[in-house]
Amino acid sequence: MTDQNLTVENVDPSTLLVDVNVRSDAALDKDFLASIRDLGVLVPVVAVRTPDDALRVRYGHRRTLAAVEVGRASVPVIVTGDDDADETARIVSQWHENEHRAGLSTADKVAAVEQLSLLGLSAAQIVKKTRGRKDDVERALATASSALAKGAATRYDFLTLDMAAAVAEFDDQPETVKALVASAKSSEGEFAHCLQRARDEREEAAKVTALTAELAAAGVSIIDRPRHDERDTHPIDNLADDKGKPLAAAGHAACPGHAAYIGRDWRGVRPVYVCTQVKTAGHRDRYSSSGRPAGTPMTDAEKQERRQVLANNKAWKSAETVRRAFLTKLLARKAAPKGSATYVAGELGRGIHEIRRGMERSHHLAAELLGLDPAKGRDVIAASAADATDARAQVLALAVVLGDIEEATSTDTWRHSSDTVRRYFAFLVANGYELADVEKLAAGQAKRRRSAARGNVGSDTAA
Repeated sequence: MTDQNLTVENVDPSTLLVDVNVRSDAALDKDFLASIRDLGVLVPVVAVRTPDDALRVRYGHRRTLAAVEVGRASVPVIVTGDDDADETARIVSQWHENEHRAGLSTADKVAAVEQLSLLGLSAAQIVKKTRGRKDDVERALATASSALAKGAATRYDFLTLDMAAAVAEFDDQPETVKALVASAKSSEGEFAHCLQRARDEREEAAKVTALTAELAAAGVSIIDRPRHDERDTHPIDNLADDKGKPLAAAGHAACPGHAAYIGRDWRGVRPVYVCTQVKTAGHRDRYSSSGRPAGTPMTDAEKQERRQVLANNKAWKSAETVRRAFLTKLLARKAAPKGSATYVAGELGRGIHEIRRGMERSHHLAAELLGLDPAKGRDVIAASAADATDARAQVLALAVVLGDIEEATSTDTWRHSSDTVRRYFAFLVANGYELADVEKLAAGQAKRRRSAARGNVGSDTAA
């Protein structure tokens, strides 16, 4: 728009040109229409004059549409100058006008950034013109690139921009998107856990594909994971030759029964080499004298227990990623959260094993969570303490306690918790962390269901 003197005119709203607005919530609710009908347009519409002497609305699209809807004869219009037909300027000015007044929704921001991108602006140029955050612009562009994510952002107003961008990561997985949206509606914490599990599963699938190709290239026969009652197929690690010498995958390659399946458990994706002709090849079970005889099938209860253990171990690894991200954010604060001094003093007073072991191992994870060099451990933490304020020093002390306890956790923790772990999770929850289901087992917030076989199967939320 060119710089000219402002004029104020009363104009028939039906003659105003209403273009696309960056806001997506242009619905005219009953209360808004009633206000325009009874009181008229109290805040003037802002417009520019087109070359053919018409007025084009810049700000006040909803007011204009409402005035037409209720039959107002005229509305006040501030004419700011001539229309320069600059689409970039229009979108950017609407961004600022709406963002600083009532805030743009996620769908609004995605629409605005997408329009600017289509006009040829780079992400850096969009950041500069809108004065938006670089991360937000990148997330909006990622969302706009996915029809599924863009649709979800428009339909579900509870999706934040980072949630919508995360949904875009799984554009080719509609079921995963459904799970993400459902978790986002529940809470941010549940969304974080659901997203991490989805990312872990995607990474695992990619590794399976790569490993399958690698095995095929090496000429190894690839089979499905054997059933537990499969009597003639056994992992090579469990076998010995006819003289009792343990077998190894490399030495077994010439055996007609040499094969492999893709193992997926808490240890990650790995090839499990097997022999599919144990009896024909004359192999022996290395452990038959101290355990289950070779070929003895597992009971249904044992199979269920094994499935649940594997599922919970995978869930624990996903939750660990989310939990440590939360710890990193918590420990970036300038002052420790309320209750920290009592918690730290209590754990130090108890002289818990985790802290004693952390001292022996130099507090490596604590340093990492603080954004320091984990290899330098205690030395770099001590150096930070020397220059810290009293408030920040309390955060460093908290980091040592939390880092040492966290470092001692493992996939065994959900099955064999302790008072220390329960206090640890209680402190995290008190400071805003949302537990995954498997963490609730360790925290004592859920009880374990037991099968007829020994061990734990599943969990029930504690009453």
